[in-house]
Amino acid sequence: MKLTQSLQSDVTYVKDLIGAGWAGIDSGRRESGERVMTPAFKRTVWVPIVIGTALGVLAACSKRSRKVHHAVLGGLVGSVVGFGGGVAWASRGVTGAAARGAVDKVNTVRDARWLRKNPIAYA
Repeated sequence: MKLTQSLQSDVTYVKDLIGAGWAGIDSGRRESGERVMTPAFKRTVWVPIVIGTALGVLAACSKRSRKVHHAVLGGLVGSVVGFGGGVAWASRGVTGAAARGAVDKVNTVRDARWLRKNPIAYA
């Protein structure tokens, strides 16, 4: 019986942590007041994509094998890496606020659980 209660308590705790994380992300996003997909964001992502594609094609062509499909694959990989870098850079303000909000909410849930398990008796 004790194991079932402990397992249920742990499952509830994990659900509370996940819910607090999502709530923190949402509150951080709203707090920052920025939208992720703004027109400026769409423009700033193109430059890293083009640079990544060019570097991927050049890297694929500089090796011994100068086949077309290697250059295409290098360009594709470079464009994906460039897109990821561009998205990360353009959304750094929103991402930072969301991460801070999530950490705050998760820490609140963790502190509440610790206090439930370790009650403080003031004399």
